[in-house]
This record gives sequence, C-alpha cells and structure tokens, in this order.
Amino acid sequence: MKSKFWIVDMPKYSIMIFCILNALAMFLYPGGSIHNKEQIGYTFSNNFFSDLGTLVTYSGLDNLTSAILFNISLCVCGLTFIMLFLKVRNLFEMKLLSSIATLFGVLGGFSFIGVAFTPANIGGDIPDLLLDAHIFFAHGIFRCLLLASVLYTILMYKTKGFDNKYAYGFISLAIAVFIYIMISELGPDPRSHPGALTLQVISQKVIAFWLLLSIYLYSIGLGRYIYNKI
Repeated sequence: MKSKFWIVDMPKYSIMIFCILNALAMFLYPGGSIHNKEQIGYTFSNNFFSDLGTLVTYSGLDNLTSAILFNISLCVCGLTFIMLFLKVRNLFEMKLLSSIATLFGVLGGFSFIGVAFTPANIGGDIPDLLLDAHIFFAHGIFRCLLLASVLYTILMYKTKGFDNKYAYGFISLAIAVFIYIMISELGPDPRSHPGALTLQVISQKVIAFWLLLSIYLYSIGLGRYIYNKI
C-alpha cells in the first residue's frame, strides 16, 4: 500500500499542491522583472518560476511569503519524484538499466529540493552567494530527468505487459527537455532584450508543466502495470 501511494497517488497530489502553491505565490509576488523593475505583480511571460523563490525581487521588495510557498512546492515535487523512482526500481526486468534510471530520477528529485534551498537574492544589497548553487541545481533538474526519461522509455518498451503508449509519452518528454536545454543554453540571453526574456520564460513554463504531466501519466501507467501483474 505504501508503494501504491508513492507510485499512483502522490504524483497526482504533488501536481495539485504545486499548482495551488505557485498560483498563490504568483498572486502574492510584489513585482519586478529583469527588464522592468517597476513592474507590478507577477507577469506570466516576463517572470521565471524561480523569481517566485527569490528573497528579494528585482524591484527590491521583500518576497518571503511567495518564496516560502514556491520552495515548499519544489520540496514536495522533489520528495515525490525521489520516492516514486525508488519504489519502481524493482518493477522492470532489466535490473542494471533500472538502477541507472533510478539514480538519475532520484538526482533529479534532489535537484528540485536543491533549488528550494538555494534561493536567489536578486534585488537585495546582500551579495547573492547562493546563485551558482541555484543554477547548478536548476540545470540538474532537466539534465538528470532527460537521462532518466530516455532510460525509462527503454525500460517501458522492453518490459512485457507495459503499455507502449506510456513509453511514447516519456520519449516525448525527453525530446521536449532536450529542446528546452538547447533554448536555455544556446538561445538568446534573457537579459539582452525583452523578447529574449519572454522566449526563455515561456519555454521554462511549458517544459515544467509538460514534466509534471508526464510524471503523472507515467504513474498511471505504472499503476496499471502493477494491477495487471497481481
């Protein structure tokens, strides 16, 4: 029953928690963006998700309430991913590949938590000593989950009794994450002009929601696979 909770139920709950807490954090965000420090409130196309987790905004205003809500949502998702990947490591027939996939999945989960514990101080007078660590963990989320997505796609495809449509969903996630990494690494610097900022911000939001949806669908597929084996 504990495994069922982390595999089937908690992914659904974590997505709900993420959406609710982030909606509240956006509503309470005092304002400011890279190109407009006078901006009032949170703008979906001009503010990154991580702006919600900053202790001080670009406008120099205190953002503690939004930061707490946002970082709690990251911790919930990170813990859910860690437990999900640990619980499914013995479900697949290819044990070595499953262990490697689990490793990258768990590291991706820890990266979520790492982002939460390294909030930026972008608008304050105190030097942002956590920025490098914040960037490291933010990159770790997508790189680790990219590798995990590829490996789990192979595992699902090769495992008898597992519906291949879930494997196709995970490989689409891998492709989407790869495209996002290319945009974030090789695309225009969001600080260069407002259009570049909008591109990077929208790309981040699309991949974030795609990631959450893919994990949810993956958990459904795992639940059905487990049920059919009983």
